[in-house]
Amino acid sequence: MKERMKTSHKVIIGLTALLVAALVGIVIWLSIWVHNESLRADNTRRQMENVYTSALYDSLDSVGEMENNLAKLLVSSSDSESVSIAADVQKCASSAAEVVGRLPVDMYEHTGLQKFLNQVGDFAASYIRAVGSGAADDYDSKIEDIYAATVGVREQLSEAAARIGTDGYSVITDVEAGNLNVSGKEMNVEYPSIIYDGPFSDADNRCWKGLENLPEIGENDALAIVREKLGIDGRVYGVSEGDEAMYEIVGTASDGCESYVSVTKKGGLIASAFLCSEGQGVEGEEVDSEKARQIAVELGYDESLVPVWYIASDGVAVVNLAPEKDGVVYYTDLIKIKLGGGKLLGIEACGYCANHSERTYPPARMTPASAASCVSKKLTVTSTRLAVIPMNSSEVLCYEVAGTYKGLDYFVYVDAVNGKQVDIMRVIDSEQGKLVI
Repeated sequence: MKERMKTSHKVIIGLTALLVAALVGIVIWLSIWVHNESLRADNTRRQMENVYTSALYDSLDSVGEMENNLAKLLVSSSDSESVSIAADVQKCASSAAEVVGRLPVDMYEHTGLQKFLNQVGDFAASYIRAVGSGAADDYDSKIEDIYAATVGVREQLSEAAARIGTDGYSVITDVEAGNLNVSGKEMNVEYPSIIYDGPFSDADNRCWKGLENLPEIGENDALAIVREKLGIDGRVYGVSEGDEAMYEIVGTASDGCESYVSVTKKGGLIASAFLCSEGQGVEGEEVDSEKARQIAVELGYDESLVPVWYIASDGVAVVNLAPEKDGVVYYTDLIKIKLGGGKLLGIEACGYCANHSERTYPPARMTPASAASCVSKKLTVTSTRLAVIPMNSSEVLCYEVAGTYKGLDYFVYVDAVNGKQVDIMRVIDSEQGKLVI
């Protein structure tokens, strides 16, 4: 009997020892797992910090160079030299606008910096054309205004950059706290509105009615969408709460490129993606707008998308797509697909995510012919079609009347109900900007 009790005690002690050992092992494993996850999270944050810090410095460099060129333009007395300087201003503005696109969405969501940079580039292009036609005298005072505005922007960027490296300063932390807010300047400069990134590409999306009735998804769902549609294995590093909540995802594509994707919490739509800065195209590569459309449809956007505009430079193209239904083009629902070297480089679909929904409008009282008769007699009308365009915080059904005058291309938008002109845009006469018919 005593022997059996001794044996029983030994078994219990042995099992207890095994249980304790197992628990210790689990604790150690959990500690290692937590430590590794912490290291991975820290590494991801450091990578994001490096990207944002680099973008902030790059934007400061481009704006600083733009300021210097504008200062030269103020005192230039040679038409040929002025054209050369203005071309440099346009190049710097374009570079700065591209860099700003790599900064956190919330940082510039309502500040207008990117719009300001595009305006400066537009002005430079308009100035170059005015010099060629001998009508540049009216631009002198406007250059003063733009130069002063640029100085202010450069000072704000300098202040933001000066905080980097001080007292453990973090660009990400500052963005999350809402402290980093570099604003563009509202320029009181009168010159023709110029299409710089396609018609209505900078429309402000305040009310995301396109997502109102869509169900919310979780983090794992968002990661699965990014993996399935873009081939990116990633992790959620935050949720932006701007006008609409989005999962912010960082990950690696199949070709090894580090990528950043925003997925809407409602509906799980890809609102934007920066997929790769490498593998750029080659000089002379043709823009395949149909390929861009196919990519967009495969990503889950509406099959009614049609190309409406593209900009191409150095083999890299941005193709703007908009839904077309019953003969109406919806410029409010734009999607931009960036291609280069046969690769998908980026996506911007906030307009589509915010606005794409069923809507009705009062029937058009105007006809294509009567709408064309409402524009200036100076214009030679080349085409007319119905379009929905953003107008302040709303939208309006218009006829888009395309026309030319003295070699310049224009779009005039005429209200389809009352025939009033509601907007006019001029197309940059450049090999980089072409209307897709």
